[in-house]
Amino acid sequence: MNNRILTARNIHRRSVLAGAATATAAAMLGPLSRPVLADDKILAGKQIRVLTWADATGRAAVENIIKPFEEATGARVIADLTGTTSEMVAKIKASAARPQYDVVILSGVGAIELAGAGLLARPDTAKIPNLERVLPEYRSGAKGFGVGYYLWSDGLVYNTKTFASPPDSYAVLWDEKTGKIFVPPANDLGAAELIIAAARLAGGSEHNPDPGFELLRKLKDRILTFSTNAGQLAELFQSNALHAGAVYSPLQMADFIRQPQYNASGTFDLKEGFFVDLQFMVLPKGAPGDIEVAHALLNQALDPVTQGKMAEAVWYGPINQDAQLSETAKQSPYIASPQLIKEKAATIDWDHLASVRADWIKRYTEILTS
Repeated sequence: MNNRILTARNIHRRSVLAGAATATAAAMLGPLSRPVLADDKILAGKQIRVLTWADATGRAAVENIIKPFEEATGARVIADLTGTTSEMVAKIKASAARPQYDVVILSGVGAIELAGAGLLARPDTAKIPNLERVLPEYRSGAKGFGVGYYLWSDGLVYNTKTFASPPDSYAVLWDEKTGKIFVPPANDLGAAELIIAAARLAGGSEHNPDPGFELLRKLKDRILTFSTNAGQLAELFQSNALHAGAVYSPLQMADFIRQPQYNASGTFDLKEGFFVDLQFMVLPKGAPGDIEVAHALLNQALDPVTQGKMAEAVWYGPINQDAQLSETAKQSPYIASPQLIKEKAATIDWDHLASVRADWIKRYTEILTS
């Protein structure tokens, strides 16, 4: 299932993590870091319904956020795991006259769409004290209706047989010593990110992409495949036919990266920065459940210990500056630390991207395939 496709109406979140992350999520369960509440007992017996992804990220949320929250508060949280952000948006719109969910966890563009449709209630941030330790730029979005959750991160993937140490720049894609590379298809979000990365390398920016497009011309003969298929890319890395690729997330190749025989690894520590997509928690307007429980669950998701567990379980980027990462997580190149996020993370200007989407897809295709 590919949710990275750029469409005229939406830019979908990636929903691609495979089942292996579930075991990691279960292994990460430990002592509960309690939500900040005046009295947990006031929530006992109350109920809410949560809608989120059916992939490993959703299952990790159940194990690391929802179940511990239920144990601590006595509240009941019914989790409905569905496929994609677009499907969640459709569910909320379809049930607008009779809301069914109290909390929805989805991608930024989904939150923006629901907010624009007038289907969300504005959260009471005073009831989410953990927001105070969230990096300011990730606290909210969707016109104030979305509460930051975690970051999906895109960077560079490389062959460990080709590179003895992680590359520190997207410039390796243009280095003849690198060998054959892959780039995302034109309608994939990673292609837009590659245009921005190339523009930065050439002295431009996302608002001045022409230098980047000129630089991309030099990649044409180096490209082995236009792909985001993790299995296909893993086989090409394993056979040493492929040596690097971007912009792409190591999270998409998690199952293969964990197996050394595939010679695949990735990095976010790049001079030009790495790209992040902020995921959100939102409260549907007219939700049937208890609003205090809903706010308390949002607060629990932003707890520093919970943030650390989710980061290690599914390689999410934590947004709480005090996120408590294990020593293993601190050493992982696939988990962006709060410090690295603060220094090098770059967010997409979604409104601008929507306005140039069609032109960028056309130019990218013409430059690299004609």
